[in-house]
Amino acid sequence: MYSMTGYATDSIKLDSLEIQMDIKSVNHRFFDLAFRIPENFRPLEPDIRKIIMDNISRGRVDFRIIVKENEQNNSQQLALNHQKLLSYLDIYQQVKVLQPNLLDSSVMDILSVPNMIINKSIVEVEVEELQGKIMANVAQLCGDLKLSQETEGTRLSQIILDKINKIKLITKESQQIIAEITQNYKTKLKQKLLESFEESIINDSRFQQEFVYFCQKIDIDEELTRLLSHTNQFSILMQKGGIVGKRLDFITQEMVREANTFGAKSISIKTTELAVELKVLIEQIKEQIQNIM
Repeated sequence: MYSMTGYATDSIKLDSLEIQMDIKSVNHRFFDLAFRIPENFRPLEPDIRKIIMDNISRGRVDFRIIVKENEQNNSQQLALNHQKLLSYLDIYQQVKVLQPNLLDSSVMDILSVPNMIINKSIVEVEVEELQGKIMANVAQLCGDLKLSQETEGTRLSQIILDKINKIKLITKESQQIIAEITQNYKTKLKQKLLESFEESIINDSRFQQEFVYFCQKIDIDEELTRLLSHTNQFSILMQKGGIVGKRLDFITQEMVREANTFGAKSISIKTTELAVELKVLIEQIKEQIQNIM
């Protein structure tokens, strides 16, 4: 079973540069892929996208490429970004026309504008020549990401299965005590009715039918049986693994309905306490499976 949360990183080291690639995923209802890569790498985006989509089916995925100086490289080929400078100065002159009293910017202010000074060795990376290496690294990244997601998924499954087992125990405990509670409730109710009405009224067939109908309304054995069935189905899906997050979420919603009905029909402090405990466990499971692929 896989979590939608994961992270992986790798890099390609060149003579003077290092191309670092990161991929991160978090939970999301659908598949959503975002890129943060240098402009000269944009032609590779369709191929990178296809590799990622072939490996990941759900979640918010962020893919990033950072080109930086190799730590062992002591020479930097810095240059002025002429096109950006001209655009900046043109906008600067327009602002001065609108606001003549503004103070002039210094050369250092201009040079501190992001990307005004560029590293020529980074900008001039021959992307096409590196395409094969980059694609191989992206495929490796996706594999590492899935291993990360599997590790997190295993951790989540242990937490969830522990709560599912607790729900099973509570459900079975409730089934064991419900017959006794219901019978005691019937006996007490009949005694109170006998104290208030005549024996002939209590033995009236119409009254007996109403009494049976009322007892059926407070019977929660059916809800507990369905709840136990849902937990068994939940466990089977988790053991099967794969892309099961949405199916687990659907089963959990059904479990919520049964637990709510159980609580609404409760006729004792004990069953009310058990119903509350069931709801808390199911809500905790719901939170956890939002991360499941």
